[in-house]
This record gives sequence, structure tokens and C-alpha cells, in this order.
Amino acid sequence: MAARRILATALCGAALVGALLKRPPFVRAQQTSHLQIASFSVSADQSLTYPHSPPAPYLDDLPDEHTTFLPPASGSSSYLVFGASRISAGTGGAVVLQTMDLKTFTFATSLGYNPQVMAPPIDIMACNSSLDTEFDEGYAAPGSVVQDPTLPSGNLIMLYEAENHCPGGVNQLPYYATVGFARSSDNGKTWPAPANGPQGNAARHPVLQSDEPQPSVAHPSIGDAIPSAFVDKSADGNNYLYVTYGFHSDMGAANGLVRVARAQLGQNPLTFLKWYDGSFSQPGIGGLDTGVTPSAGCANGMQDHPQISFNDDLGMYLLMFVCQANSMAAWYYSTATSLDLQDWTEPQMIANSQYPITKLCSAAGTGGNQFDGWYPSFMSPGAAAGHTKLTGMVFFQNGCDTGARVFASRTFTISTQPQPAPVLTSGSLANGATYVAGGLVPGSWAQVKGTGLSNVTRLWTGYDFLNLGSNLPTSLSGVQVMVNNLAAAVYYISPTQVDFQVPTGVNGAASVQVIVNGAASNTLTAASAANAPGLFPNIVNGKNYPAAVFPDGAYVGNPAVSSAYRNAKPGDAVELYMLPGWSPNPEACYR
Repeated sequence: MAARRILATALCGAALVGALLKRPPFVRAQQTSHLQIASFSVSADQSLTYPHSPPAPYLDDLPDEHTTFLPPASGSSSYLVFGASRISAGTGGAVVLQTMDLKTFTFATSLGYNPQVMAPPIDIMACNSSLDTEFDEGYAAPGSVVQDPTLPSGNLIMLYEAENHCPGGVNQLPYYATVGFARSSDNGKTWPAPANGPQGNAARHPVLQSDEPQPSVAHPSIGDAIPSAFVDKSADGNNYLYVTYGFHSDMGAANGLVRVARAQLGQNPLTFLKWYDGSFSQPGIGGLDTGVTPSAGCANGMQDHPQISFNDDLGMYLLMFVCQANSMAAWYYSTATSLDLQDWTEPQMIANSQYPITKLCSAAGTGGNQFDGWYPSFMSPGAAAGHTKLTGMVFFQNGCDTGARVFASRTFTISTQPQPAPVLTSGSLANGATYVAGGLVPGSWAQVKGTGLSNVTRLWTGYDFLNLGSNLPTSLSGVQVMVNNLAAAVYYISPTQVDFQVPTGVNGAASVQVIVNGAASNTLTAASAANAPGLFPNIVNGKNYPAAVFPDGAYVGNPAVSSAYRNAKPGDAVELYMLPGWSPNPEACYR
């Protein structure tokens, strides 16, 4: 039998048929309802009190990356805050603050922390011939600090911005960036010392690096930059460390979309894989990557400074970032129901966050960009680290990113909308292969059309089958189908179409209803049938070809369309993808 025969799912050749029908394989194993965002807005800037002027020690440029808030163990404890800043008479690195009220910040020295706990070997404006190949020679400052859930409390991981500013031993402002990795076993009081060399050592090393090698001559900013991290338990029961970051290129490869990589926790060293064309499949060091959102959000813009959180009230993941276009920038958000498969929605602007960008704002007028909103870090009081609610605070930088800056905050508010009831189109109940109306066959596949049938577009994936035993998923991203009050297996969802399996035992009139996040549609009725065989079509340039493959995997069809197709001739063996009449095993490929 040909290797293309698929008997692992209830639809023979589900992946192939989905591709042939141009149904994009968007994803998510989501079995619970979630609210939808009606509005997302922020307040005006609020001033903060923190050590940024003499006497020493004080902070020169907080924040220089994202800021991490670790919640207090009790109501009488303070937040532990990891930030990125140059310290007076020192270099840029990891600093530790504390706050009780999220308005007044002091160094966490009373908790046993040095003001700065990790730094690069030399200043960002210097070079050292013996260190010029070191991945974090001139800059090492945290994007995020997170607890490793597979180890006892106090075992922290830092994902940090690592920069080398010395191509060929000559200092310059543009950087070659990588995402650095380090561990602490004493709740972040001590971190590994710098390790000379392009790949550091086992204690302090890069985990994400561009496929574009570090150049030896002057160059624009290159690499995997400005990371932040989030820890989540996946649908497969494993804990993953996710890192979202920006990609900069001097070869025209960057498209302005933020990237995501992840590593499974519970092992050491961690193996990071980058998201590439629909899966975590490329190595963290030197691998390719692709953006995770459908578009940049701002027209022809560039995303940067990303952060992922899980919003407990929405029951969804939030991706927040800065989007720059022309002379303006703003904060944007996107939502997803899964980090396993990155099903992010079209980005939307956060209201009241748009401000002008002033380029070349440094004192010398040779570098830096002024924007009221760099490095936005969202958090909600009372929520766990990395989690948000419908209200909370955003901490950010207002100022030139290479000169004077101010640490400030805003409050954020998310309002939700009721899930509108889906509406089924009269007469749209049809055979899943031929699209002929009516004739629903128990155990076989059918489709229904309408509006508001889903908030996402995707097929089922392996994640949807977790913990189901031998059963098929009856809910995809909050979408369910009921046939005569029986839950149907759901294969494909989109705002306008749902494909489902007619439950066994349905006979006579079949009443169908779609439920989206708890909101039920109108009911359509069609006659069931004992059998209604039909071939899946492969529609190319308006012509119907059968959905079929040769034993070597080539598609049956006009070779003028694509090299993947060839015509069948007498004597050829082909596999036809079709819906049969009912059988104990409705998966059917016929040769």
C-alpha cells in the first residue's frame, strides 16, 4: 500500500484533503470557551519613584529591556522586580528592585540582592581583542526572569539580550544580538559570570541565534533581539519555556513579524526550537524562523518588543508588542488559544497607546529613537507571574532609547463582548465531499455553512486528540456541533463553514445546531441517508479533479498547474479520497 494512506484519523487523508481543498491548517487543541475582546485601552502616563539620580548607586537607563515582576509570597511581602539598566559607574545588566505598591521602587538590598546581579564583561562602548568573539561582550540584560516549574522554588531562568558591538574589533552602536540563557538556584541573587567565546559555556550561553553569522565588518543591527519569556504547560502535559523575540537582518530576510521559540523544561541543557512554517522545527542556534501573526498590524510596519502572557479572565494567550510604521508607533495585541501551534489572531491597536517616533534623538543626534512606550511589560496585581487579567498595569520606557529615559506606567483595561449566536444558512447542510445538499450519512462527513461559526480557521491536529483515548474531538476552539442532540466529531472550523462527522445512530430527519463558546445557532434539518458515496474534489483553476495520489505521492491532475501533478493513464494505480456510505470504519481510501 502507498505510504500516503492515512488510517490514523477518521477522515482518510485528512491532511491531504485539507490541503487540496485549500483549507489552511491553522491550529489549536482548545476544549473550553473563551471571551472575546471588545476593547483594549490604556490610561495616560503615570510617574514612578525609583533610584535614578545620585547618590550612587543609581540607575542610568531603566528600563533597557522588558521588566519582570515576581509576585509576593504574601500580602505583607514586596514584588521582586528584575530589570535591565546601566548602573552608575558601571555597565548595562540585570538589576533587582522591590516594590510594595507598584509605584515606589527601591533596590532589593534588604532582601540580600546586590543592586546589579549580572553584567557583560566590558562596557557597551568599548572593545577588547581577547573578548571580541564573546556573544555578550558589551551587553547582557534580562528580557525575562522565570521560575523553572520542574525544579524547587528559587530556581530561576534568565533569558537575556546578549549583544556584541565590536565587528572586527571596532566599536559601533549597531549590534549583533543573540538570546542568552543563564540559571540561578538562589532566587536570582547570583548568576554565572561571563564566559569568553562565541557559544559561552554550559552555565551562560546563547540559545537563539540568527542563521546570519556574526560579521567581522561594520553592519546594521542583526540577530535575534529583545526577548521575553513565558512558561506554560502544554496540552501534552509538558512544561515549555517560550521565548518571543524580534528578528533583524542585513540580508533582507526580516519581514517585521515577531518570532517565537520554545524548549521543553525538565532537562539540561535545554533544546530550543524555532517556529518555522507552522511548527517548532528549526534549531535555536542558526535555524530559520517565521513570524507568528497574520500581519504586522500597523500598515507596512515592524513589530518589536514582544511579550506573551496568559489572560486568566479571557482564557486566552495575549501577545503584546510595539508596532512601528513611518513616524508613529503604538502598542498592539493579538490573542491565541494555543502556544503549541501559535494560532494568533490579526493584531489590533491598544487604544491611547499611539505616539510619534523621533529618530536620532541621542545627544549627538546620531542614534536612538524617542517613543513614549518602549519595552511595554504587562502585569496584573494578584495574578501569577506571566499571567494577566482584564485590568492591570504596563511598565515601560519613555525617552530616547540611547539617552535620557523615564520609567513610567499606565493602567490597562480590557472589556469583553458577549459571544454572538452563530447563524446557519438555510439549505447549507451537505455531503462533506460532494457538497450536495442533504443526504447525511451516519458515520460519514458533512458540512454546514453560515456566519459567526468560529473565531478561528483551522483543521483538527494531533493536540486535539490528547486524553481522548480512541474518541474523536467534539470541540475545536470552542466550536461544537450537535446532531439530533448528539455531539458530533468536528474536523474543520472557520467563520463560515464547519465540517463534522454525522454520529452513528442518526436516522430519518437530522437536526443540526452549531454552538460557539456556549452560544447556540438556529437549527437546520436535512434527511439522513443509508449511503451517499462521493469523491473529494481537487479544484484547480475552476476545474474539478478527483482528490487522488499516485503511490509515489504525486497528485493526480494537470501537470501544467504544478510539478506536483501528473495525469493518470490506463494501468496506473491511484488512491481516491472519498466518502463511502456508512461502515464500521468510515476512513476509506479506494484504489
